[in-house]
Amino acid sequence: MGTRALIGYLDTDGDLKLTSTYNHWDGYPENLGKGLDNFYNSDAKANEIANVGYISYLDPETGEWEAKNKDVADVTQLPDDFNEAMMTIAEKIENYGADYGYVWDNENEEWVTIKNQGIRSMAEDLENALAHLKGKFSMFPERPDQTMEAKDKIKEGTWSVLPKQIPAFIDAIEKIKEEYHNIVGDDNVFNHLDGAIEAAEELMMNTAEVTPEIPGFEGTRDQFDPDEANTYAAFSRMGEGEEEINLSESFIHKMKYRAGIIK
Repeated sequence: MGTRALIGYLDTDGDLKLTSTYNHWDGYPENLGKGLDNFYNSDAKANEIANVGYISYLDPETGEWEAKNKDVADVTQLPDDFNEAMMTIAEKIENYGADYGYVWDNENEEWVTIKNQGIRSMAEDLENALAHLKGKFSMFPERPDQTMEAKDKIKEGTWSVLPKQIPAFIDAIEKIKEEYHNIVGDDNVFNHLDGAIEAAEELMMNTAEVTPEIPGFEGTRDQFDPDEANTYAAFSRMGEGEEEINLSESFIHKMKYRAGIIK
């Protein structure tokens, strides 16, 4: 049966990367998963099988594999952000057209089995299964539903960072709404996006510290107008010059993913 699968070796000891091989036939846990557990259950063997490139079928009783095609293994460099890295792996499984992903955890030395129920679902499953690897990444933010409300975590001095980020965040969400309005067309999606903007504005307004440091804005927080946030965020003063705020593609991609636009 053509149950496709990804066999991946997750390297977190050196460069953060995923080495992966495509498996074409019988990729379900009772077959391929069993074969991996029985014959490729060491770090060296897992690395070996993940570097094959293309496998037509792996015999769960002997561990032997056959290939009707030849290909080289894919090597995917992963982001430093833990959640983004998990999403990258999920996207790789999806790009293979795979029903399952088998990812070798080189710290616990075991295979992690991920069923393809959409990119977002797989990313969340990977985050949960590999949560112990967060320390290997230089950035490992929690999802909003895994943390306290942001306003409860604000500490003194937060304004030194927030003014450059929250208005830019609001601007990014507005751009996403405009870009995808005719594509998504789902009130539920846009209600969530509006909720994200309202939460960001509330975070801005509830910050206790009065500041004159908001880019483009002079005054106290009581005088701050959320409707003008995008204008305030247009430039960030850096020394004597000015540097325009540029939102990274990674940031925009993350916002689309968290809003449910990217599955």
